[in-house]
Amino acid sequence: MAEGIYDRIALIKNNTTKQDRAIINFLNDNNVNNLSYLSITEFANCAKVAESTLLRFCKKLGLKGYSEFRMMLAQSMSSEYTGNSDDFAFTILSSMTTALQSTYELINQENIEKAVTILLNAKRIYCLGSGNSGIAALEMRNKFLRFGIHVYHLNDNHFQTIATSTLGPDDALTLFSVSGSTKDMIEIAQKAKQLGTKLIIITNYLKSPLGAYADIPLYVVAKNTPLDGGSLIAKVSQLYVIDVLAAAVYKRTKDSSQRNLELTAISVFEKEI
Repeated sequence: MAEGIYDRIALIKNNTTKQDRAIINFLNDNNVNNLSYLSITEFANCAKVAESTLLRFCKKLGLKGYSEFRMMLAQSMSSEYTGNSDDFAFTILSSMTTALQSTYELINQENIEKAVTILLNAKRIYCLGSGNSGIAALEMRNKFLRFGIHVYHLNDNHFQTIATSTLGPDDALTLFSVSGSTKDMIEIAQKAKQLGTKLIIITNYLKSPLGAYADIPLYVVAKNTPLDGGSLIAKVSQLYVIDVLAAAVYKRTKDSSQRNLELTAISVFEKEI
């Protein structure tokens, strides 16, 4: 089997449908450096085909699905570490600055306030994420714990699923997913929706399978390819939105939050030599 994505496409060029050719034309007419960032929903919309058509095209190429297709696109481009610039420090700083500025422009203050209302009124709050997005979920737990707001965080998907099954309308669930297409998070969102649990979803893509379940969507700009999954650039926008939420919570609960911040600070100081 040919190794490159375009080599695979060349092998099937005599056995393509009209919709296959629409996908191929879209690939040929656009910069691969941009295409590898697209979710399956975004790619299908841009190519003007159905998601099911795109998945069949991936299978025709001998791939397991869109994730492998996107991986092969990413492999054909330069990563943030192998770009043309020799000043990697500046390149990464510039990418982070752009991500933060773009995320700021997407912030909907009304949704921030609605999310804060849900969090402050919830009986139980869970913050969950899969893979690297789990780091953001953990950071939200840590941030809110200092305000005296008890937030639960679980890494293991098995226990995430168990915990979700016990939630109800009085509880809140905050899900983190850069792609918005993570199967584990989608399954959890589906279950939470059935139970009437309030869903705050922090995700990168405006259109994604996960975003469809959100009561309150909060968008970030943190696009990354499958090869950049461990990059801080892919996390910094999520952390920024967490800080914005935390600031809004503090504004609403200033007296109690300040008291708890002081108490937690003292408790940590006592552990220092």
